[in-house]
Amino acid sequence: MGTPRRERGHPDVLERFRHLQLESSSKEALQELFLELQVYQEELSAQNLQLIETQYALEESRDRYVDLYDFAPIGYMTISASGMVREINLTGAALLARERSKIIGLPFSVFVTSADKPQFSEHLRQCRQSEHGGVTTELTLSAGSTSASVQLVTRRHGDEKGPSKVFLTALIDITARRQLERERSDAEEARDKLTRDREFARARADAKDHFLATLSHELRTPLTPIVATMSNSRLISLAPEPLRAALHTVRRNLDLEVRLIDDLLDVTRISRNRLVLTHEEVDLHLVTREVVDMLAAEIRRLGITVVTSFDAPKPFVIGDPVRLRQVFWNLLGNAIKFTSAGGTVTIASSAGPHRFVQVSVSDTGVGMDHDVITSINAQDDATNYAPIQSSTGLGLGLAICRGVVIAHGGSLRAASAGEGHGSTFIVQLPLARHVERQTRPTEIPQSDHEPLRRLRILLVEDHQDSADTLSQLLMYHDYDVEVANNVKAAVAAAARGFDLLISDIRLPDGSGLDLMRQLRADSKIRGIAISGFGTEQDRRRSQEAGYDLHLTKPVDFNRLLEAIDNVAPHVR
Repeated sequence: MGTPRRERGHPDVLERFRHLQLESSSKEALQELFLELQVYQEELSAQNLQLIETQYALEESRDRYVDLYDFAPIGYMTISASGMVREINLTGAALLARERSKIIGLPFSVFVTSADKPQFSEHLRQCRQSEHGGVTTELTLSAGSTSASVQLVTRRHGDEKGPSKVFLTALIDITARRQLERERSDAEEARDKLTRDREFARARADAKDHFLATLSHELRTPLTPIVATMSNSRLISLAPEPLRAALHTVRRNLDLEVRLIDDLLDVTRISRNRLVLTHEEVDLHLVTREVVDMLAAEIRRLGITVVTSFDAPKPFVIGDPVRLRQVFWNLLGNAIKFTSAGGTVTIASSAGPHRFVQVSVSDTGVGMDHDVITSINAQDDATNYAPIQSSTGLGLGLAICRGVVIAHGGSLRAASAGEGHGSTFIVQLPLARHVERQTRPTEIPQSDHEPLRRLRILLVEDHQDSADTLSQLLMYHDYDVEVANNVKAAVAAAARGFDLLISDIRLPDGSGLDLMRQLRADSKIRGIAISGFGTEQDRRRSQEAGYDLHLTKPVDFNRLLEAIDNVAPHVR
């Protein structure tokens, strides 16, 4: 068995050895040849040892490859050109939720969901057409009772041609990635829906605000001539006594209607946190005295006694005097409304805790039950309130009071011993840290030698009844008045020269804002805007257009006279 291998290795040595044996060569030649044979034998042994080591290394490499293949974190398999599974590692078998021996020999398509089988067929077609480039496809597999999303990455394996082609395919589990994508998509959809809902809610709120503002304007406009007439004290004084009492009753009910309109708008502003406040020093004692004076006629009519007890050493706060007056007007108005004749309402002030001043309004009226008090005191957010419905009738007015007080950094709380035992409302507001006294502006003295001439007023109003009533009342008070019903007529009339423009903002052929801008460009005319829209934004727009004051309809005529005196008091 060994000779043929030697012959393949050294045929010349063997041939010489046979030749020397036949010729009976010398002993020296035979010894030399024997040494060569020994060297040859050692070479053969070394080659045999090298072959054994190479075989061991190959077996070790094969085992290492099998381990790497079987225990790789990614599934691997080889498939034929027709899609039959030839080999698959343990990770791939686990992904398919079957034993490896039960997968080999099956078409891989049996593990693909019905919806994705066409995609797998297209994947195989592209693999057969591709020379060596990779083909990638994402599929959903049916793995036992569950499903798994995988990415197939396939490359040509070996140099087989035709139907004997074999493809090495990686099975990358992308189930978690798909889940994250779905969750991200759901989150984006939820965010988009939330955005749409928020925009819809904002649009709905804006539409409601616009509706209320328009409704307020339409309600205020026809009230303007009535309020203007009923507030003209000079005209009322000329009426006989019985008629004068009836006119006062009309005026009182008109004030109530106007207050209801204002409450509707205030509720909207407070609920949307759009209440705009001025900030100045306010004396709460002075404010409450003014409110008592405002309601004096009603107090006398109802036979109520109002007692004041101002014990607060420092009644000064920083806030909006108009809004704070509104708070105490509502609280005192409700107190006298629900107190029987002969009853008593007490307004008291005292030093509150932690640099606060406290003002309470107590009455001996119908009182409140425990549930109503709890409901009032549980609402501590200016934008999260509900009107209170009870036998006392407290509703929007109280909600507005709460919103205004909270916007000033204070609180409003209620107390009562029960129905029939009266009620107490306690307002706490932070004290002003620096009390600064307001100085009155220096009045311009009137000259004895140059008398004031009659003020020339251009009144622009498209509501005919309002225009007629206001113009007549103004002329009754010695003003020269010319009326225009639209922008075009006002511009034409302005050429004749006027000292003061009193104009509605919404006009048939334009805006009173544009009118004022145009007139201010050519003259120094002063202006008072009157409008059914009275938000802070409306007032700011009027001021930016050049108006000195913005009055909200229905216009109290006495307030209009005061405004005229403030805007143009010294025209000569």
